[in-house]
Amino acid sequence: MFNTPAIRAVRERYPTASITLISSHKNKQLVATSRYFNAVIYWDHKAKDMLSVIHQLRKYKPQLAIILHSKSPYDVIVAITAGCQYVFKDAYGNKATGMEPWLSGVSQSTGGHLIQRKLDLVAQLGCNTDNSEMFIPVEFATMNKNADKIPIGFQMGASETLRCWPVGQFIRLAKLLLAQSPHHQIELIGSPKELSIEREFIAGLTEAERQRVVSHIGKTTLPQLLAVMSNLQVLVTGDTGPLHLAIALKTPTISLFVTANPQHTGPYQNRELHQVMNVSVDAQTLTTAQRRQPLSIITESQVFEKVTIALALTRI
Repeated sequence: MFNTPAIRAVRERYPTASITLISSHKNKQLVATSRYFNAVIYWDHKAKDMLSVIHQLRKYKPQLAIILHSKSPYDVIVAITAGCQYVFKDAYGNKATGMEPWLSGVSQSTGGHLIQRKLDLVAQLGCNTDNSEMFIPVEFATMNKNADKIPIGFQMGASETLRCWPVGQFIRLAKLLLAQSPHHQIELIGSPKELSIEREFIAGLTEAERQRVVSHIGKTTLPQLLAVMSNLQVLVTGDTGPLHLAIALKTPTISLFVTANPQHTGPYQNRELHQVMNVSVDAQTLTTAQRRQPLSIITESQVFEKVTIALALTRI
């Protein structure tokens, strides 16, 4: 999602260009039918697949490569071998890769947001970079809203336990929200890998509370997930992929950061819709359990207060 503002800027600057996107397989539903690309090649940056990707790319006779997110040095090798005369690359971490002699332009980190760094890269190609808003690059069918329900989303999982807010605190937050209003409904989102988290969450609720929880975990395609998220009044999440989807959808969020820096990966648009809870901690002061899940130092009462603010704003 961080790449979408730069992609839009390139398409607007070069409306007749033939643009071939190289994407990971997991993002296929997000890019396959996008009007921003003339073709899409899927590659998960494994060395064994390089020759296949090069062969596919050569069919389109590429002249220029813009590398926004990839694995070095495979990315540059593929671009050059496929015939690209010019290669522009977003250099993550500002680390030397040995590929510098083949690069026509580089965008390096200055401590700001990842989106801006990518826009700075395409600015070297004459692109207008005033619009930094992320967007969903494909169409998706919307869902009807239930006027009697106020859907509040929970994204409980993350790429690693370290980045998860404890399930017990999600349970206590749910109890506070369900007690606050009979119209509140909790909607769970996540991947099939997070079904164990779903079970733990449901087990912590009373039967009456369970009747007001809808779980979409492991049950939606990506377009269906987008439809669910676009109907949420607010989403509570850590620094996750769904956070960035929600931002692009302009769905209000409460995002929890401890180990990650929201200045780099947090909301960069529509700041009025998004509340970031960023707690700086000294690892020396944490208990063993807190070191496993540093987000646990953020209490359910603190998050409840933020959700209440978000719900009040959406009703204005």
